[in-house]
Amino acid sequence: MGVLETVRKWIDGDSAELVLEQAARDAQVKPRSKAEEFIVKIAKAVESVMQSEMLPLPQGTTIIPSEYTIFLNTEDDKDWQGIKRKGLEQGLYHILAERAKELAGKKKLETKSFVIELRIDGTLERGDVRVQHSWEDSSSNKTGVLARPRPAAPVSAPQQTVITSPNLVPKAPTPIVKAEPPTTLPQANISQAVPIPADEGEEMTHVASRTAELYRLEIWRAGVRQNVVPIYQKEISVGRGSRSKPVDIPLAGDVEISRRHLSIVTDGRGNFWVVNEGRNPAAVNNYELPMGQRFALAPGAGLNVCSYMLRIQPK
Repeated sequence: MGVLETVRKWIDGDSAELVLEQAARDAQVKPRSKAEEFIVKIAKAVESVMQSEMLPLPQGTTIIPSEYTIFLNTEDDKDWQGIKRKGLEQGLYHILAERAKELAGKKKLETKSFVIELRIDGTLERGDVRVQHSWEDSSSNKTGVLARPRPAAPVSAPQQTVITSPNLVPKAPTPIVKAEPPTTLPQANISQAVPIPADEGEEMTHVASRTAELYRLEIWRAGVRQNVVPIYQKEISVGRGSRSKPVDIPLAGDVEISRRHLSIVTDGRGNFWVVNEGRNPAAVNNYELPMGQRFALAPGAGLNVCSYMLRIQPK
């Protein structure tokens, strides 16, 4: 039985005896422990994001998001510390690397590594998880178990720097062209890049459909509207931005704004939320947002970020 088939059957819970027969052919298969069920639950959540965000390219290759932030309940996070946490990370790296290869199928997978970060979301119930993805190029200064690079001095607009690491599998000659600045997540806890095995088989060509506009974001400063930005992603980052922490919506000229100050999330059905991540406060209609918690944001409401005011255009 191949590695991919073994991992697939382990996640789905199918044919457990076949998965374990080489180790204990005649043994009684025991039910999964709570810890094992929790790992499977996280793996399925990340796999769902991989599958929904997988992007086929015209040259017959495929890319997936390179960073995944897994949010845990506060109590669950306390349960997974020390050696147990490392075991969780290593198990997820192995499972998801193999699953990404399987999802790509016969197409060449351009994404050679990915990064997983564990964080806390106090709004989650115990046992629940939430996954947030990022399209940052994880091959840049994140090979093996190296730590995430320290932030560089802030700049007025985000730039991209691509560094080829010798430890990663070489990429195909055709470069990946990114249409939008990538996003990163603040205060990284884990920065381990896992090489994904090289694929085999023929390459196919697939033309991706055009992304639909979800809403428009107005940017105001000193009572003057600076810009109206069309938004195509369900989650965007807002802040001053820097070379190592690019954001989707850069707010330049105000040093009180953090490099990544807040996130705006939508479900695509007219509902919006905002998460304050900056050191200085952000406010909705003069209500100061608590750090790290989701807060409902109504279209048309003023979202104040230091000297800036943001507003989702109501349809």
